[in-house]
Amino acid sequence: MAPMDPELKRALRGLEEAAEFARHYRFEMTPDYVALIERVEALPQNQNGADKSGRWLGSVAQARAALARVVPARR
Repeated sequence: MAPMDPELKRALRGLEEAAEFARHYRFEMTPDYVALIERVEALPQNQNGADKSGRWLGSVAQARAALARVVPARR
């Protein structure tokens, strides 16, 4: 079995440290932020049964073709 790549070891160690931090990190949301979340969750498009078919279902090739047609704005 080949030894583990040092970059992969470093990345895994970073993920382990982040997971450990997340296990013990606590935060409190302000009442304003909780109210904002409640308003967003109450929107019609966020309800069960809401029509979510408006999302784009194109291919990567179609996206590249669309981006190729974009003309940057002059500054």
